[in-house]
Amino acid sequence: MKRVTIKDVAKHANVSIATVSRVVNGIGTVTDENKKKVQASIKELNYFSNTLASNLKKNSSNVVGIVIPTFTNEFFMQVIKGIEDHFGHAEYVFYIASSDDKPEKERAILKKLLESNAEAVVLSTIGGNDEFIEELRQLNMYVISVDRRIENERSMDYICENNRESAYLLTKELLKIEASKDIVILGGHQDLSIGIERLEGAEKALAEVGKDFRYYDGSYNEEQAKELFSSIKKDYPAGCGIISLNNTMVTGLIHAIYEELDEVEMLKYPIASYGEIVFQSIFSTNIPIHIRQRPYEIGREVAKLLEKRITGESSVPQTYEIKNSLERK
Repeated sequence: MKRVTIKDVAKHANVSIATVSRVVNGIGTVTDENKKKVQASIKELNYFSNTLASNLKKNSSNVVGIVIPTFTNEFFMQVIKGIEDHFGHAEYVFYIASSDDKPEKERAILKKLLESNAEAVVLSTIGGNDEFIEELRQLNMYVISVDRRIENERSMDYICENNRESAYLLTKELLKIEASKDIVILGGHQDLSIGIERLEGAEKALAEVGKDFRYYDGSYNEEQAKELFSSIKKDYPAGCGIISLNNTMVTGLIHAIYEELDEVEMLKYPIASYGEIVFQSIFSTNIPIHIRQRPYEIGREVAKLLEKRITGESSVPQTYEIKNSLERK
């Protein structure tokens, strides 16, 4: 099959080669009309895939991309540290980037990594790019999925934690110490494996004892969780047990609780936290139980598998699950 060239795109879109180049590289001034024409032609002719494939170098680049949703969550910082510590002073350059929880930014980062001939990509996806990621894999880019499963037809390496079991144990423990309280679940990311699995675990524990709950979608976001606490407080003025399925949301809840409640009222809203927050011990009265995650260990396992793939030692896709533990104050 003949490879599509920039000349083919220019002819198809009825614009100059220079205009196509500006659109592809995101430089210079191009009218909205011409930009749309070029983008439509690129998509129809599948120019993007063919161009990137032709640009792949034969030699090793020693570049490994690490793409995470946010730099503000200590969980991902520890994953990165685990990866870096394993490789030590090896001749690998790590390109670390955050998608800022934006699928379009994640896609742009992955595109740039492919153009840079990255050896591999460690990806904790925000979702919405499964088909694009599969296209990159078809272009021989190695992708290892971390924390969030990427759905595709071909198996791929995936390292995660025991989300369902952890959320189940967290919920069971809260029910033991706060049996009489109403229960709310603060969750999110129901389009991603972590959101689905953690909610399923919590729901299972509640269903076993016939306990009803109300669900609030905090999108694993600190500010959104902070704002939602006003709704929780309004809906449950006498208090309730809060199961937060992500530690970032716990930070938002703590901010809201300390801004809006006095010391007596604070005790009405105990939080069961999936994960730890900064200065966790200070807030042990507000967070009587939490799931202790092991992101550093996840990073080490990612690095070991990454090394095997880069050296060609192993090619069979693997799924590896890190076990969390339940911690009490």
